[in-house]
Amino acid sequence: MRNFFNNIYTKYVILYLVRKCKKLKKRSNIHYQKLDTLRVLSCIAVFLYHLNLLKGGFLAVCIFFTLSGYLSCLSQLNKEEFSIKDYYISRIKKIYIPLFIVVMLTIATLTLFPNINWLNLKPETTSVLLGYNNFWQLNANLDYFAKHISSPFMHMWYIAILLQFELIFPIVFLILKNMGEKLNKYIPSLILLIISIISYYYFYQNIISNNIMIAYYHTIPRIFSCLLGVSLAFLSYYHKHILSEKLKKIKLNNCIFYFYILILIISFFTVTSTSKYLSIYMLLTTLITLRLINYGTLTKSRNNNLITTLIKGLSSISYEIYLIQYPVIYIFQNIKIDATLKIPCIMLITLLFSYIIHLSLNIKKDNKIKIIRVLLCIPVITISIYGTYQYTITKDHTKEMKELEKKISKNKELTQKKQEEYKQRLKEKQDAWNLELNEFTNKEEELKQKITNLSVVGIGDSVMLGAANALYQTFPNGYFDGKVNRTELEARDIVIDLENKGLLTDILIFNLGTNGECASNCKKKIMTAVGNRQVFWVNATNPDYDTCNPNLNKAAAEYPNIHIIDWASVVDKHPEYVASDKTHVGGIGAKAYSQAIYD
Repeated sequence: MRNFFNNIYTKYVILYLVRKCKKLKKRSNIHYQKLDTLRVLSCIAVFLYHLNLLKGGFLAVCIFFTLSGYLSCLSQLNKEEFSIKDYYISRIKKIYIPLFIVVMLTIATLTLFPNINWLNLKPETTSVLLGYNNFWQLNANLDYFAKHISSPFMHMWYIAILLQFELIFPIVFLILKNMGEKLNKYIPSLILLIISIISYYYFYQNIISNNIMIAYYHTIPRIFSCLLGVSLAFLSYYHKHILSEKLKKIKLNNCIFYFYILILIISFFTVTSTSKYLSIYMLLTTLITLRLINYGTLTKSRNNNLITTLIKGLSSISYEIYLIQYPVIYIFQNIKIDATLKIPCIMLITLLFSYIIHLSLNIKKDNKIKIIRVLLCIPVITISIYGTYQYTITKDHTKEMKELEKKISKNKELTQKKQEEYKQRLKEKQDAWNLELNEFTNKEEELKQKITNLSVVGIGDSVMLGAANALYQTFPNGYFDGKVNRTELEARDIVIDLENKGLLTDILIFNLGTNGECASNCKKKIMTAVGNRQVFWVNATNPDYDTCNPNLNKAAAEYPNIHIIDWASVVDKHPEYVASDKTHVGGIGAKAYSQAIYD
């Protein structure tokens, strides 16, 4: 009997000590400081890229993908039992709820800025919430590398791929884990490596085929980083000692780790999105991240100095920083503020609201400031509800824009046909015009006839393309070259190409700037190519940057052969001339547009 009670007592003491150890372990601040450092570095790189301050910062997205795959997998491998239900619940809390809150806060905030006309609010927000934004952006033909800020959610393609990964991960994880335990422990890593190679091959093929959009946005070519992270997690779990014992020495480990960090930093400053070696850089960034994870998880840190605390704090809100930064940038692009203050304000507001959202959505984690968390949570939830309401009542302009797209497509065919006709009669018209020019008088009727019969060349974007039919009716001898998403950067090469083909006349019509203007030195190159020809430049009605039309006015003051056609003033008086995007012309708008150029 005594032995019985002694056994019970011994078991109780052991159980008590085990529980006590678990509590002490939870209370300890052991964490992988180096992984926090890697996450913070990536967060900063992406942020500076979005601010146009770091040309290679987009490479850090590969780091995010790799870390996500590794940590998602390893955290589940370390659990005694895996529950699909618990996994999805945790991902909803950590990933989806912050996403939903930021999206709705953004919509609510944008209602305070009536000058911001976000045409695709409804369909784009829906794509973000349902996790297919990367495919939506592909369909919408948005160019992330151009950083043409026409939406606060241009960065959400990454979140979409992450959500798609998290959706299928539990099933894939269970299959691979069972194979590893029942067949061979190398099989999960090997299978994932093969799939990663296939994914990267698809990525590489799209890059060399110049399908940058598909390579960057599509899930299949971008998933290789995630899968390599998962593969490393299986390898690390089943084979603990994948690095030499010599490399586990703290000093040597630190040297190698920070050497890799230095390589990444150099690549952030030197690599560009237009590099012909882009696919190689993406792969190298992923492979370096795998090595950094290896070295970063060799040693745990208990240090609580200021730098460690700061890095850990920034790491904990890195996801919120990623979500919030682009909406803040988008709003500030539509606010008139001193250029020297804009970037510091964006950074400060992004950090502040990231921290507020993080606190408000993690109420149970820290009882010491639970009241503060609750007080922050109330306005965040309230404003989000208002944003949800605004999202619900917003009109979807997709159908309207599809009809406009069809019209533009038809006008494109018309333009090509008219261009061919123009080439055939240009020479004879030019000779006749040179003879008549000497006898020209300023009689009103004669003036109208001469202007109508002018051989003019128009170079523009989708606005000009949408008005092509009306332009050819007004200028039947004209040559109009409009293209969707064309920017000012392309104008010089087009002018030179037309001149080489002998198609350039003395009168040019430009309609460029809505999709992105270029600096003064770029305009100088355009005007150098133009020479002494007269340029009639249509200004923008809804420029993404409020400097577009003022800069055009400066150019007109500098070059006497630039004459501004003030289409923006016409639209201010007659908003019915343009579609709901305040840019493209409708039926009566096309006639008014061509009339403005004629006048």
